[in-house]
Amino acid sequence: MLIVEDETISAVIAMSALSDSFVTHHVTDGQAAIDFCAESLPDIILMDINMKPINGLDACRVLKNDTTTSHIPIIFMTADVNPTTEDQCWDAGANDFINKPYSIKTLRNRVNSHLSVKLLTDKLKELVTIDGMTNILNRRYLDYYLDEQMRLASRNKASLGFLLIDIDYFKNFNDTFGHLRGDEVLKIVAKSLQSSLSRPSDAVARFGGEEFAIVLPDTQHDGLVHVAKRILNNIEELAILHPASPFEKLTVSIGGSMFEDKQLDQLQLIEKADNNLYKAKANGRNQIKT
Repeated sequence: MLIVEDETISAVIAMSALSDSFVTHHVTDGQAAIDFCAESLPDIILMDINMKPINGLDACRVLKNDTTTSHIPIIFMTADVNPTTEDQCWDAGANDFINKPYSIKTLRNRVNSHLSVKLLTDKLKELVTIDGMTNILNRRYLDYYLDEQMRLASRNKASLGFLLIDIDYFKNFNDTFGHLRGDEVLKIVAKSLQSSLSRPSDAVARFGGEEFAIVLPDTQHDGLVHVAKRILNNIEELAILHPASPFEKLTVSIGGSMFEDKQLDQLQLIEKADNNLYKAKANGRNQIKT
């Protein structure tokens, strides 16, 4: 839980009331809340309205307009009780508000109510968006997320990176060790790819078979290459034995593409990465082409 409150006493009261059920974090203004969510996604946010330099209403609008944070319930805590303020809370995208001073029981019940809905929604989303074997995003959700992020990049005049990753000589690996071991390695690789990403908005998905895809919003070409090199190194450090490969251990090939200035649609972006992946494989594998 993230508590956004510039009054120390109010923050302490809220944290004391909920710390037995939540890991609580406290920041003192709206910008700090936005920055916190960029690094770590809370399950729920309690936020004051009147703060500087960015107040709670403006911070709420920013978080609700960002696809990576829009699902987080935001409950305003305010002593300013009037219809205009209530309307402002709803218009900013708040899920609820609670009037100060409040009873601890009311605070707990409001929080638990919204959290229950969020957890159920998260579970349903997981069932339709997660690949059952590797426990990362599936292809269906990848297509949706990539389209969404490309639209956002167009609107913000930002760039976006896309990577396709293929496990080298994976058929030979299955022929050597069997499909059960192959499935286990897919899970290990998926976990390694996930750990290679550093931002909540970065997303890895199973593209199909032994291929994976990564979406890197707000990323320049140098950043794309940096992430690809990190992936290559992390897979190599797994040191998974692969006697049927000329490298004698498991490796991957990576193809990348960039979305800049609206010059590509989604299919073209994927095709460009796929073409670069083919070049990486044709050139000897265990390398990057962008």
